[in-house]
Amino acid sequence: MAGDDYSSIVEERIARPSEVFDVYEVLSTEVDRVGEEFSMNDDQLFEPWSAGLALYGYVGFVVGGGIMLNLILIKGILQAKYSGALYFVLQIAVLDICTLLISIWELFYIVHQQWTFESEHCTFYIGFESFTNIAIVYFIIGLNFHSISTYNLAQQISTADDELTNPCHDLDGSSDYMTAEENNYEVATESITQKRSLTIDYRHRKTSIPVIWPVLLIWFIAMSESLPLFLFSDVVSTDEDVKFCTVLINDRTNHYIIQWLVISIRIVIPTVTLIVTTSMTIFKFFQGRKFTHPREIDENVAFILKVSIFLSLSYVVLSLQKLYGSLLFEVLSKPILRHKYPEFDKQSGLIFSLLHYCLSFIRPLVIIILCKLKHNHMDITFIYKGTAKVTDM
Repeated sequence: MAGDDYSSIVEERIARPSEVFDVYEVLSTEVDRVGEEFSMNDDQLFEPWSAGLALYGYVGFVVGGGIMLNLILIKGILQAKYSGALYFVLQIAVLDICTLLISIWELFYIVHQQWTFESEHCTFYIGFESFTNIAIVYFIIGLNFHSISTYNLAQQISTADDELTNPCHDLDGSSDYMTAEENNYEVATESITQKRSLTIDYRHRKTSIPVIWPVLLIWFIAMSESLPLFLFSDVVSTDEDVKFCTVLINDRTNHYIIQWLVISIRIVIPTVTLIVTTSMTIFKFFQGRKFTHPREIDENVAFILKVSIFLSLSYVVLSLQKLYGSLLFEVLSKPILRHKYPEFDKQSGLIFSLLHYCLSFIRPLVIIILCKLKHNHMDITFIYKGTAKVTDM
């Protein structure tokens, strides 16, 4: 029976071959259509996979490596008990660790074009992103001011030492010249005694630049500017069920107040001050690269100026674009801080954001290299234990 049924089906299909070809044409057309759709959307299919792989690679290398480098830098500074300029660097290293952790939220936000984390994470992300960025740029500015002040102090000390070595620069060339020449030894002895006494008193009064009050002021400014973002940030959903991490605006007045605060404190004031202090630091570095006495002051001051110039220029090149390419347009949009790099596509925004956050990996690496250069008197042990030198810079 089964054989008869099979033979009857075959005979029936052979008797109507058009149906077989119709089925073949339908199937082949469907296969071709699926293939065309796959070929058209293969980039979109692989895009999330490639973006996710790149993000996890960034998290492993940049975030993990950057945190390790900053911890090494912090350990070296604390063990060496440095104050002054490296005290600013210590604050920046702590903030860089927080910045690298915050970058994970932002990069996933850019890739997915919506907020995929919990709403509580949105509050911490917006608040700490503002807090760390404000604090870092103001600590760099504070380091520039400190470097300029340290240079001026070292120049005064060097000038005082020059006067000690040459106590009698001008002698009267009139008729009293012979008398002055006879008493030259006594005059020189008295002058040296007086000047040495004054110089010792001067050094006891002023040998370092205090940094604790500027550091506390910068922390206060960063917290004050970021407090509204901690209070008013939350996740909102659009009609298309797309979630955004944003700052809630109650009315137009509130929106304008936040705009003014963000643009002035986070964009205008840091930009102008950073450019001015960086220019002054570069001028001081090339103006007084050598001091007569002592040699160690010369090298320490040169080191401070080099660190300041590096931190300032690297921020201008890699991070200043975030203020104008992302933050300025974000605060001008409604609601505030709705998109990251709103004037750019996703790929460009991701690249610009990576440049900004990779600086937290580059900063500690370069500073460690500068500290270990042979011509610097930087006795800092970053990995192994050793005797540390107490130095005021």
